Amino acid sequence: MPKFARSSLNQKLTGICLTAAASALLVAYLAFAVTSVLGHLQAQRLQLATLAGVVSANSLDALRSKDRRLAFQVLATLREQDNVTLAVLYDRNGRPFADWRPGQAAPVFAQAALPKREPERKAGRRAAPARDADDGASLATGAGGAALPPAPPFDREALLEANLAGGRAWLPAMRVYRAAGADDGEDKGAGDAAVPAGLVMIEADQVPVWLDLLRALSVMGAAMMVALGTALVLARRVRRNIADPVAKLINAAQKVSASQNYTLRIAHQRTDELGTLIDSFNNMLAQVEGRGQALTHHRDELERQVGVRTEQLEKAKNAAEAASRAKSAFLATMSHEIRTPMNGVLGMTEMLLGTELSDTQRNYTRLVKQSGEHLLVIINDILDFSKIEAGKLTVEYINFNLWDLLDDIHTVYTPQAEAKGILLHFDIANDIPVAICGDPNRLRQIMANLLGNAIKFTEQGRILATVRIASEDNQAVMLRFEVHDTGIGISREARGRIFDAFSQADDSTTRKYGGTGLGLAISKLLVELMGGAIGVENALSQGTVTQGTVFWFTVAFDKRRVDPDAPGDHQHTIDGLRVLVVDEREGSRIGLERHLAAWRVECDGAESADEARERLHEAARDGRPYDAALLDMELEHTSGLLLAAGIKGNAGTRATRLILLSPEKLAADPVQRRQAGVAYQLIKPARAADLFACLATRPRGQVAPAARFVPSAPLVRDDDLQRVRRVLLAEDNPVNIEVARAMLESLDLRVDAVHNGEQALQALRDTPDDHYDAVLMDCQMPVMDGFAATATIRRDEREAGHGRILPIIAITANALQGDREACLAAGMDDYLSKPFTQQELAAVLGRWMALPLAGSVHHDDAPPRLPPESVEVIQRDVINRGALEKIRMLSRERGDALVQKVVSVYVDDTPQQLRTLRRAIDGLDTGNVRRIAHTLKSASANVGADVLAALCKDLEHLGRTDTTEGADAILTDMEHEFQSVRHSLTAILEKET
Repeated sequence: MPKFARSSLNQKLTGICLTAAASALLVAYLAFAVTSVLGHLQAQRLQLATLAGVVSANSLDALRSKDRRLAFQVLATLREQDNVTLAVLYDRNGRPFADWRPGQAAPVFAQAALPKREPERKAGRRAAPARDADDGASLATGAGGAALPPAPPFDREALLEANLAGGRAWLPAMRVYRAAGADDGEDKGAGDAAVPAGLVMIEADQVPVWLDLLRALSVMGAAMMVALGTALVLARRVRRNIADPVAKLINAAQKVSASQNYTLRIAHQRTDELGTLIDSFNNMLAQVEGRGQALTHHRDELERQVGVRTEQLEKAKNAAEAASRAKSAFLATMSHEIRTPMNGVLGMTEMLLGTELSDTQRNYTRLVKQSGEHLLVIINDILDFSKIEAGKLTVEYINFNLWDLLDDIHTVYTPQAEAKGILLHFDIANDIPVAICGDPNRLRQIMANLLGNAIKFTEQGRILATVRIASEDNQAVMLRFEVHDTGIGISREARGRIFDAFSQADDSTTRKYGGTGLGLAISKLLVELMGGAIGVENALSQGTVTQGTVFWFTVAFDKRRVDPDAPGDHQHTIDGLRVLVVDEREGSRIGLERHLAAWRVECDGAESADEARERLHEAARDGRPYDAALLDMELEHTSGLLLAAGIKGNAGTRATRLILLSPEKLAADPVQRRQAGVAYQLIKPARAADLFACLATRPRGQVAPAARFVPSAPLVRDDDLQRVRRVLLAEDNPVNIEVARAMLESLDLRVDAVHNGEQALQALRDTPDDHYDAVLMDCQMPVMDGFAATATIRRDEREAGHGRILPIIAITANALQGDREACLAAGMDDYLSKPFTQQELAAVLGRWMALPLAGSVHHDDAPPRLPPESVEVIQRDVINRGALEKIRMLSRERGDALVQKVVSVYVDDTPQQLRTLRRAIDGLDTGNVRRIAHTLKSASANVGADVLAALCKDLEHLGRTDTTEGADAILTDMEHEFQSVRHSLTAILEKET
């Protein structure tokens, strides 16, 4: 069919004519053949039946008189029939009585003796004579000793069946059976059927008949071929009459298309439809020729008008670009000019809150700080909206963990909701992917706007954030986010303008809630930029006013760019994986084992850390190590992190991937997990999709040897306590100098301030190389800005060749896109945007230098400070070295490295645990007090901090009795004791290394 569609019109016409003629002739030929075959067979069958009837009538006397010679003469009358090959006369017992074959002149009576059959009565008629058992095995013989066929039963049904079987067309010979009358000599009862006196069988050869049929069919086939030839001649004549005019049309159309000459015409003398088609083609060319001339005229006029408009648009474009450049410059200048005084307001207010104030003064100061923060939010909204309008806001496509992002958002906004007495819950569907590709910062901004509005406009009730899959295919997944609240609601009129810029549901001058009205407008623009949609619906209706709203938006995330080794990729299989489950609680351990068994994972369980180590070592010795291990964070005598560090510290078990299961979301930060060798951490109860993804992810490359102990953050050494840390501050604004100086001095840092980049260069050149530990460099300063000063400092370092790189941290009030990248490209190491808090300053400095103890906390956190007698406290033996020796004995090859890793994890993890305990005590959460104290107790006992472990035990006892009375005093003692433990552990490790 495709070949026919691509053929020419001549070929199509010829093919159609020949196909039609051939089809008709073929049908006629088949009809003739079938009719001929059936007719010849019917005629031969009728002829034989007639002959059999005549012979049966004539042989009746011979049968009655038992005269075989007379019977042969009757059968010999068939010699005139050329096709008859055999005739047999059977007596009433079914035995051959006489037979005749062509060429036989005299009868032959030699035949097999057959027993006489007794007639039987059955079903109201006389049955066929019975035969002996071996009657079917031997046949009677006739002339020449040829075997004769047995006679069928004499009843009507058997004779009819025998005639049908002997008259089939495919047999070489046709047989016909005919009964030879009835015998009246025997007595018959009433109702008995008459038994024939004999049976006549005539056999005729069918080969001559088929030869006649073949000759007739051959003649018919020859006639059909002659008819096909005639059809071909006629098809060529029809083809010339139809295809030639069409070919002329095609050639003319091709010439017109190639030369664009619309004056061409086709001459003809036809009066049929093809002639009409050629006339229509000529008329079309005439119309196109006239329209071409008109279009040429209009084109010339349009080109003239376009030239005029282009000149006008060029002028407008230049004016718009100039306005855009002016707007961008204005935004950059205003960002710096507004943020600079805001840094002074917020910074000095924060420092003021850290001083001794009366309750009234502290209240006023907090109000000032809150107003400043609210003003900063408004400024940020305006800048974001301006960047979106200017088209400078772009969407990034990076791989990130959606669950971690949502968890961070939940953690940030839960305290705000709890402060108003509102419940905040997140409901995330189980089939949401873990790793996706998109812009996490923009998604965080949208969720922050919606959750912030929900908290602001809700006085009581709850807020629910849900995440569901809207649609998914092989390339992308569309997620639907919803934020439900029980707040004041939005009227039908306000819903139509709620996403407009500078618009609010209550825009009256007496509105209760403030704000710029830009948050939802920015969210709408961001959602649309990310290929989604946003909307709002009412939750409950009460009359004309609605109570509660549901804000929703959809965002598409790319699945093709996701890292194939990231959690969430289910392309790998975990069939046959060997996994060890370590959990002291039998119920949860058995549940995990059954869950893994459903995935065809070979799973074993361990009831304790000691049993887990034994099983891991035994599997390694047998040459069948476990592929992965699921470790419970809360174990009786140790923690999951310490057990993980021990597993990774042994060469035989190091290849096992470790997955930490913890009910506390902040049980281990990424640094702690990395140092302990934990691949993934899942929150209990772990989602099946997350667990499957973590197990299916294969480690890249070979397993590296366990690294030596490297502190994740600079620890305070003994010489660090004695040496004063110095920071060079380059800032031209006097207010910012005072703010930064106050913050740095509160961090126990010595500050030298200069007013421009040139003075900063001079100060660095006039001092030794190690005089300053870091430089805080403002970007916009007179004489020499921060970029030029940084470039000169880096050039001096390269020329000096001493290898020391001085950390330079940019501080700038600019907040436009690209500012951070510009600072880092200039050679600066980090970036801090004004206004900044003391916590933000300490966090940035802590990444590049070792801060004193007071520098790692904020004044509002009420940090435990090292008491004056701390130097003497360190001298006392606060560590049970026997516990460290037990850890060292766990691994013969890397015992020291294991001790260092366990101590590092403990030192990094304990401050977070203490802060969590403080919040739990303040919130009267005795359950968390008991649980965290229990975890910290076992961890402290593992590193030999017996005194601290005893204090943890006392605090745990308070939690079990459901009271926090006296917990503050115990926690304060624990904080002081931890300082001693940390310094003692640090001193021990430094002495050993």
